[in-house]
Amino acid sequence: MLFTGAFALGIFLMSRQQNYAVDLQSFLFGDILSVTRGDLVFIVVVGAAVFIAAMLAYRDMLFASFDPVVAEAAGLPVKWLDYGLLVALALTIVVALQSVGIVLVAALLVTPAAAAYQLSKRFTPMLLLSAGFGIVSTVGGLYASYFLGSSSGATIVLVATLLFFVAVALKRLRPA
Repeated sequence: MLFTGAFALGIFLMSRQQNYAVDLQSFLFGDILSVTRGDLVFIVVVGAAVFIAAMLAYRDMLFASFDPVVAEAAGLPVKWLDYGLLVALALTIVVALQSVGIVLVAALLVTPAAAAYQLSKRFTPMLLLSAGFGIVSTVGGLYASYFLGSSSGATIVLVATLLFFVAVALKRLRPA
């Protein structure tokens, strides 16, 4: 988390320079502002497919993820559920590559979930908080990058990292 946050800070600072070139770096770091209408349709279709599949198999995947031995004994196809989860993750990564780039995809997959983990002990609220943190990070980062004239991908990840540290602080302030 600290590595990706520091990396995003470096990209953010580099993008504020007058001579910042986007050519090959846009592949590594992404350029959410270059997403076309066709890309957006692809993102929505893949996102909807992953969401629907996750909702249909939610209980089985949750059971298989937390206790695969008992889930298999209960008759669940644990191996296929694992493969399905890996395919959903791969599709999510492919969709995110153009908008935030290869280097910053990991940060957007992990940071909102880690922030939600700080504030919730139950899985479903943690899942909803994580999605909310992802949305806030993306929208907030886009607005901030516009007004600051910085790299959009790096600013999105910096907002996510900031949310993580706020969540850690809130967890420490909350009585046990």
